[in-house]
Amino acid sequence: MKETKAAAFYQNPVHIVLLALCATLLWGAAFPSVKLGYAAFQVDTASPACLMVFAGVRFTLAGLVTLALCGLLHRRFPIPSRADGPGIVTIGLVQTTGQYLFYYIGLAHTTGVRASILNAASAFLTVLLSALIWRKKEPMTAKKWLGCLMGLAGVVLVNLGGTLGGQPFSLLGEGMILLSVCFISAGAVCSKVLTQGRDPFLITGWQLTLGGGVLLGAGLLLGGSIGAPAPSGVGLMALLVAISAVGFTIWTFLLKYNPVGKIAVFSFLTPVFGALLSSLVLGESLFSPATVLALVLVAGGIVLVNR
Repeated sequence: MKETKAAAFYQNPVHIVLLALCATLLWGAAFPSVKLGYAAFQVDTASPACLMVFAGVRFTLAGLVTLALCGLLHRRFPIPSRADGPGIVTIGLVQTTGQYLFYYIGLAHTTGVRASILNAASAFLTVLLSALIWRKKEPMTAKKWLGCLMGLAGVVLVNLGGTLGGQPFSLLGEGMILLSVCFISAGAVCSKVLTQGRDPFLITGWQLTLGGGVLLGAGLLLGGSIGAPAPSGVGLMALLVAISAVGFTIWTFLLKYNPVGKIAVFSFLTPVFGALLSSLVLGESLFSPATVLALVLVAGGIVLVNR
């Protein structure tokens, strides 16, 4: 009965839109927040180990917060079963460790606006992957193909001629963001497959804790560290923890009860929110012709896919 009610709630079109808006707004806010966090915690952005420690602290805390909320909701400590183990490990390593290892390195070497637009490629890659895996349930149509091509054209436009706003394409910047995109898409597919018949709340909490713990442990072993933050830094970390805990929990529930492609297309809102917030908070250039046209192409492509 509970599962039926949950399915009805998360499959309601209005609820899907509202929840997806909430998750993508949070993830969009992460772009400028992470860059501000680098300064607040005195992170050596030239050191992958230091970036891993910063990311590891964030996601380990986010996982623990999620598990605490899960425990309060169910009135018992959320202990995963043996059957949950493989799913938690897989999602944690792919969706948290893999994705954010490359994301944090990339974001340290490019602008928040540029990274947020490149991040839009995840929506279209996820649609393509879901169509390949679930050919009968989520077939590729002409509109989907056209929408994906439009969206990818927007991503290519960001790097047209190798520069945007005077900044050359960088393997450590844009290259790492694109690798992160691959892990985002793979993580969405893994989440859909491995959460069936399981509690998304519990899976999210443990995968964040595991994935964040791997990042933190590896970063410390490699000699990474972060500085003691000012009060503003503590607030930034609390915001980043909330973004991860709430955003991933919402997204995991939506993916469990809906087709992957249907949910993935809302990811276009992340770069829109990310670009706008990066421009407002960090003072980065947004309204260049190339950037605006790229956002229009991404948004137009997503509309076609979603129709």
